[in-house]
Amino acid sequence: MRGSIQVLNSELNGDPANAELMEIVLRESDRLNHIITDFLTYARPRQVELTETDLVEPLRETFTLLRNSPEAHADHIIEEAYPAEPVRALADPAGLRQVFWNLARNALQAMPEGGTLRVELSRTDAGRVRICFADTGQGMTPEQVERLFEPFSSYRAGGTGLGLSIAYQIVRDHGGTINVRSREGHGTQINIELPDGAQA
Repeated sequence: MRGSIQVLNSELNGDPANAELMEIVLRESDRLNHIITDFLTYARPRQVELTETDLVEPLRETFTLLRNSPEAHADHIIEEAYPAEPVRALADPAGLRQVFWNLARNALQAMPEGGTLRVELSRTDAGRVRICFADTGQGMTPEQVERLFEPFSSYRAGGTGLGLSIAYQIVRDHGGTINVRSREGHGTQINIELPDGAQA
């Protein structure tokens, strides 16, 4: 459907009204595709395949895509803080990319007027790897935090409420944990901890 609309759009003679309608159809097509993908991923999660992975790589790839996505605009400041040396963990890179993407997109959507999203990767003293996502967005009430990873609990118009449920599921399948600290008007911090590959 999307391809057909793009072909039709290229054959139009620059009519602004038609061009606007085509943009709406393309945007809605993308939204529906995102909804269907979320439902399929949640209903039939892929098998996690753990391999020794330098976590810097999927994080850098995710944030490169994020900077070029429609969600990011000039008022968003995106910061990345990684150690100089590789940070290895037993992980499924594709699954973690999805986790990082879902968390990063949610953070940008919580900052519609702009703000700072920072991701930081480090090792803990307890032999774990920590990935911290911190934003300066709208924050959440204690009730919203409590239900954040429940399916269909989205507080954002147009969301499926499955993105963070899927992220929680993937982190759990890695033997990891994910926790949230948030206050209304003071932003949100989400910490993921995974077993350190160097300790395995």
